[in-house]
Amino acid sequence: MDRKKLRLVLIGAGILACVGFLLAVSLSSKSGLVYYYTVSEFKKLEGAQSTGIRINGKVEDGSILRQKSGMDVRFNVTDGQSVLPVEYHGVIPDTFVDGADVVVEGGVRQDGTFQASSMLAKCPSKYEAAQKRGEKNPHDDSRAKGS
Repeated sequence: MDRKKLRLVLIGAGILACVGFLLAVSLSSKSGLVYYYTVSEFKKLEGAQSTGIRINGKVEDGSILRQKSGMDVRFNVTDGQSVLPVEYHGVIPDTFVDGADVVVEGGVRQDGTFQASSMLAKCPSKYEAAQKRGEKNPHDDSRAKGS
């Protein structure tokens, strides 16, 4: 085999090895394939991780308990089938209200409460309803656009 063919074979083998390695790593961890779990999916997990897991659901109506510090909140998140108690310490988003869609990231404590280290909240129904009534988005600040 001449030098040119040997070089092509080695490059091809290297590319195949890299692709194989990346495929093996991505498939070895089932949780790496899921961006977040629903509450029901999370509750079905055997031996849930203690950190770094994301859960999506809705804030259960009437479950929000804000602490005096203004940085701590307890609430329940649900997917309509299961409920999970959550505690969060940090900046609470303005859109965090009853019925809001929420994604929390963290882990489960021994008492079964999910300790969230980060929280994303959205409430599109509130803004869609306001838009249908002809009202402007409450978070639309024209000063932010340089006007």
